[in-house]
Amino acid sequence: MQPINQIQYNFMDEELQAGKRGLEYAHKKGLAVVAMEPIRGGRLARTPETVARLWADAPVKRSPQEWALHWVWNHPEVTLALSGMSTMQQVIENVAYAERSQPHSLTADEMALIGRVRDTYLSLNQISCTGCRYCSPCPSGVEILRVFEMYNEALIYNSVAEQRKIYRDPEKFRKEGLADNCNKCEQCVEKCPQKLAIPELLEKAHAFLIEK
Repeated sequence: MQPINQIQYNFMDEELQAGKRGLEYAHKKGLAVVAMEPIRGGRLARTPETVARLWADAPVKRSPQEWALHWVWNHPEVTLALSGMSTMQQVIENVAYAERSQPHSLTADEMALIGRVRDTYLSLNQISCTGCRYCSPCPSGVEILRVFEMYNEALIYNSVAEQRKIYRDPEKFRKEGLADNCNKCEQCVEKCPQKLAIPELLEKAHAFLIEK
């Protein structure tokens, strides 16, 4: 039986985990690769206005989720795109999308459009944290990186209610890790390569995520 590898892969996470290089390497070694989160947990289907305008101006009309899936299927190294579906309508739509897609079927202009969409999403990033984790562990137990990720995700992918719900749920986000536990010791600031004003940013993120 052929070994199977699984990575998170979509046009926003091209370099996450093994990334494109890992995908191509596995393919050269004859390994099957399953691409999970092709629509990033549904986030790429919930488009902010600036991204929606880009998709709307495309000569070829596709839904945001079809663009995302098509980008993944455009890679011949991907054996299977593992997309979560919760309704029969989503199953029907995804099958139709698959029938219209094949490797190397996106044009140069379409790939450039997806690149502009990616850049637009990234421009919505509120905290320019690179995820290096140099600030961790926090002496007060604050989950700095996770707080920043949730804050950015809420604003980039129109998932404000979702992120707030997780942040306020002690079963999903431990109370000790909440941003309001920061005592402003600024050890994190000294370690941060970007010299971000982490205590102030944590305060801002907490006020936003805790809001009901």
